[in-house]
Amino acid sequence: MLCTLLSLKFSAHQLLHAYLLAVCLGWLIAVAGSARAAETDGPATEKDKAAIKYFETHIRPVLVEKCVSCHGANKQESELRLDTLAAASKGGQSGPAIQPGDLDASLLIEAIRYDGFEMPPSGKLDDETIKHFEKWVEGGAVWPADEALRDASGEISDADRQWWAFQPLSRELPPAPVANVPAVMADTIANETWNRWQDNPIDRFALDKMLSENLSPAPTADEVTLLRRLYLDLHGVIPTPEQIAEYLEEDAVDRWSSLVDRLLDDPAYGEHWARHWLDLVRYCESDGWNQDAFRPNIFRYRDWVIDSFNSDMPYPEFVRKQLAGDEIESDDPSDLVAAGYLRLGIYEYNQRDARNHWNDIMNELTDVTGDVFLGLSMSCSRCHDHKFDPILQRDYFKLRAFFEGIAWRDDLVAATSEQKADYETSHRKWLQATEDIRAKIADIERPYELQKWKSTVDKFPLDIQACFHMPIAERTSWQNQMAYLVERQYLEEGGGPFKNIKKEDKARRENLQQELASFDHLKPQPLPPLMTATDFSGLISPTYLQDDSSRTPVPPGFLSVMTPGDGRPAVDRETVLAASLRPNTSGRRTALAKWIGDSENPLTTRLVVNRIWQQHFGRGLVATSSDFGTLGQRPSHPDLLDWLTAQYVDNGWSMKDLHRLILNSQCWRQSSDHPQASQLSRRDPAEQFLWRWRVRRLTAEQLRDSMLVATGELDRKLGGASVETSKPRRSIYLKSFRNKNDTFLHGFDFPPGLRSVAVRDSTTTPTQALLLLNGKFALSRAEKLSKRLLDENAESPEVVIEKAYQSVWSRLPSASEVEAAFDYLSISGGEDRQLPSLDRLTDFCHVLLNSNQFLYLD
Repeated sequence: MLCTLLSLKFSAHQLLHAYLLAVCLGWLIAVAGSARAAETDGPATEKDKAAIKYFETHIRPVLVEKCVSCHGANKQESELRLDTLAAASKGGQSGPAIQPGDLDASLLIEAIRYDGFEMPPSGKLDDETIKHFEKWVEGGAVWPADEALRDASGEISDADRQWWAFQPLSRELPPAPVANVPAVMADTIANETWNRWQDNPIDRFALDKMLSENLSPAPTADEVTLLRRLYLDLHGVIPTPEQIAEYLEEDAVDRWSSLVDRLLDDPAYGEHWARHWLDLVRYCESDGWNQDAFRPNIFRYRDWVIDSFNSDMPYPEFVRKQLAGDEIESDDPSDLVAAGYLRLGIYEYNQRDARNHWNDIMNELTDVTGDVFLGLSMSCSRCHDHKFDPILQRDYFKLRAFFEGIAWRDDLVAATSEQKADYETSHRKWLQATEDIRAKIADIERPYELQKWKSTVDKFPLDIQACFHMPIAERTSWQNQMAYLVERQYLEEGGGPFKNIKKEDKARRENLQQELASFDHLKPQPLPPLMTATDFSGLISPTYLQDDSSRTPVPPGFLSVMTPGDGRPAVDRETVLAASLRPNTSGRRTALAKWIGDSENPLTTRLVVNRIWQQHFGRGLVATSSDFGTLGQRPSHPDLLDWLTAQYVDNGWSMKDLHRLILNSQCWRQSSDHPQASQLSRRDPAEQFLWRWRVRRLTAEQLRDSMLVATGELDRKLGGASVETSKPRRSIYLKSFRNKNDTFLHGFDFPPGLRSVAVRDSTTTPTQALLLLNGKFALSRAEKLSKRLLDENAESPEVVIEKAYQSVWSRLPSASEVEAAFDYLSISGGEDRQLPSLDRLTDFCHVLLNSNQFLYLD
């Protein structure tokens, strides 16, 4: 696009006008392309989408509730099944139950009308429901993918257990190398390239699938494209011109694999890959809802995730520390930091209905844990057995029971026992020296504190007040959490206890505080505070099914579909004794983490490998990467997924080794440009069979951070408290609020932290074009870049232009691009060419930053 614009030899005003028009046209084309992609990836037309929605809204719920208990997988009265379209069309003893498009020939319609057959026997359906069924049959009886319905028997069938995600890993060997290029691929792949495709097992799996689908791979991308792709893939930023030059000057045979190793060893790897995990666990640094208060200490969890990726922590350990780091018997404060996962949900600071508030918090934690660690939508089972997946309502509350005993903690610090002891020794000196002053201050403050406590507690229901007044030793875990929610409001609501302090008391208090401050030289620096959770040391409250009048306690347990006969108890003595648990810890969440991180768990092991693949290729081998259930998509390459998973587990759960395997494959190194793209797109419109590189727009953080790399502004400091969005730190270190969104990042689909996000939206909107064209951040980067180019390359306008292209597009310009740039920048010919003006060069850099060559990963 840039070359076309520059070659028109417009004035600056005309160029800007033409560019804005091009951006708008590009947006319209992209929107149309996105719509086409949605249609081919899912239903073919909007009409099909509407028909499926009609089935899901009006037909499926009735069949599940009224029909499949007698006509489903476990029971077929009159030899009739109504849990799939194929079975209903085949019918039973009396003939086909459904003839799509033909009401008179559909016995199901006759039965629900009570014209001869009378179904359901419990009573005739209401007239509106009958009309829905008539309309559905007349419209062709659309039934998405012929998915089987489940009955509401509360049982798991053999068919449920046969779902692919619950099966053991196949551990099949990769297809054998093939010496000669197949005829179908002869036009697009050379013999030398074909030989490289035989070296990596990933490539052999991919080729085998391409052959079965009559597809062929794209050529290998050029070196500079691959270099830019690699940096963005592993570090989330574009390479600098110096890094590009250094790589291209190397002549070692293994320079690519060596570069992969160097990038994996660089801390920037953890900074980028941690963000993928933070999306999943809905990490944000504010409470949400109306107040959206900032959480100043949760950043330690973010830094722990970054460190975990950089240290290549094995996945079972990574899971255990987040779910149950507080239960580990160790003196490592990072274990408590990791348990910050349990504190990432939304909190409403002035909610008086503490009972339902805590219930919502616990349900949301259960939902997210199901999404993130199990890849199943558990929330559908909160009120009833899942209608489509083999997840019982009891399963939902068995999962929640693992978390029932947690207590939110804001009184713990990130310090070892030795650090705590040193602090106490120093702090004791300050306490002794200031005892009298502090007592006088306390005498002034106490009446106001008591008044504020009474005012706060009185706003809650009486049963919650009782929890607060109860001694801790007598509380259950639920009562303790109710008391905590009351205490939080004392601290946060209404401006604190001294908001309306009397004038004379305020003056005395301030004088005493000044006197106290004179002893600050004796006071040690406070230890790093934590936002974490632990097990309650007392009685853990029981978990009950929602709306269960019998109030039968539900113990912690795993998915029934994966534990025949409901399996052994989830938390047994052997598990607790073997886990090296802290005293007064139940071991519940440790048992859950052990099950999730078990190498023999086929669901959870496949899940994490698929997530890694998704980030490298833009789409998982299972496209629905947080839904491995029946409503999700099946694997495009099931054998490859299982082989990769087996490799990952058998090699010690090393994510970096898995990265190396993928990044050294020809599959990953393909070009996005395929000579037969038009033809192959018709065979595989979703591009799920890996026959070319999937082009995608950079993420919000990649855009912002790469602009800062181009200008040389990026602050590479690692970790620490988050900073304001105006600072040139990496985006992962910026303060993130749920309701106060940074304009630039959220304009490019940065997740708001309200739910687990497995696949980010990738929208194309006019707002994005305006943010890039008129937004302060993009304009400032263009100006910074132009100043840097003039300061560092004053010897030659040619070098200025080359560095501009390299800094933004990661490549040198072609001869025609240089000529067009000279023309636009009004640089005359001859040996004494002058440097361009700052304003004109700024416009030029701005266009480079707005171009698709910069905005997209190819």
